[in-house]
Amino acid sequence: MSLPMYGYQLTRWTTILVDFQIHEYRYLKLNYESTINWKQSTDHLWSNPSFHGSLHFNCTLIQLTAARTIFVKIILMFKCEVTDVSTFQLALIQPYTASIPGGSCRINRDLRLTRVKAVPRGDSIFVPLKSFIQGAVLAHDPEHQDKFVVIKHIDGDMFLRMKVWAC
Repeated sequence: MSLPMYGYQLTRWTTILVDFQIHEYRYLKLNYESTINWKQSTDHLWSNPSFHGSLHFNCTLIQLTAARTIFVKIILMFKCEVTDVSTFQLALIQPYTASIPGGSCRINRDLRLTRVKAVPRGDSIFVPLKSFIQGAVLAHDPEHQDKFVVIKHIDGDMFLRMKVWAC
């Protein structure tokens, strides 16, 4: 994570005090522009270790770089206020890669399935909340602990985004 992506130019060293404030979010109302009608749509995302007694960590599609989007699982969302600098809204996320050995096997191609694999939890990264594009539904592959199928037919937006993502 770098401060310039928030519009803060690093012209000097910044000391972050030991007692700076962090506020955890467990719910995010994500507004995005629909690719179908260009109107505002909303997704409701959760990152909660105890949602009605169960783990509940949603997935989303994020803009990782200017040219690359990826699927991720949201582990933690928070805001931190750094004195004399700014307030940063960040998420700790577990990325999913698209490179699965055998992921392009015939049945996946025939059914036009997009499969992704979770990176190890220890390889999680911090990203700005503003990089979130849209919520996503990933179905767990019961035969493989860390592999998932992207459910792209759940709405028209995800269907259209996946057509671009696959290219």
